[in-house]
Amino acid sequence: MQLILEGLSKKYPKNKLFDNLNHTFETNNTYAITGENGSGKSTLIKIIAGVIAPSKGKVKFIENNQSVEKEEIHHLLGITAPYLHLIEEFTLKEHLDFHSKFKNTLKENDVMDELENANLHHSLNKYIAEFSSGMQQRLKLILCCSYEAKVLLLDEPTSHLDSKGIEWYKSLLKRTNDQRITLIASNDPTEYNDFTKKIINIGVV
Repeated sequence: MQLILEGLSKKYPKNKLFDNLNHTFETNNTYAITGENGSGKSTLIKIIAGVIAPSKGKVKFIENNQSVEKEEIHHLLGITAPYLHLIEEFTLKEHLDFHSKFKNTLKENDVMDELENANLHHSLNKYIAEFSSGMQQRLKLILCCSYEAKVLLLDEPTSHLDSKGIEWYKSLLKRTNDQRITLIASNDPTEYNDFTKKIINIGVV
């Protein structure tokens, strides 16, 4: 599996972010995407996820030497980010059931075990609206990492986590990021230092 950025640029009428990004990301590797505030880290994650379009350039997903069709890309992705929201009207159990309709859990990973590791197993019948921000972030990470995906996109993954939660995040990623392309968009080395093969600073144009 490869994720390829070809001449990728993003600009707005009064603001140019990154320009002419060219990178190839490969399976079983973790990469950090860094850069000053406003350099476009989150924007790059959104472009890779297909949420917004680049101003120029292409994002390619290559599997078995063939390009993945645009309509199939969402099946490959796991994503967590501060701007993505859980369904607050659901209980935790309902949210897991809903998510499982679209993605299977990793064969080697038990979601109930992960809920226990994250100290969420007592909250199965609790509504997401009643979760603290830290509890919601732990659930986001479980939904991203513990279900089938070949590319993980983690934007500021330890947002709202305390020191214990950060250690749990690191252990979760170590358990689940094998045989995947993992991109961590962050300026906090504690979020990526234990994992990354390469740091890519997109800088400010």
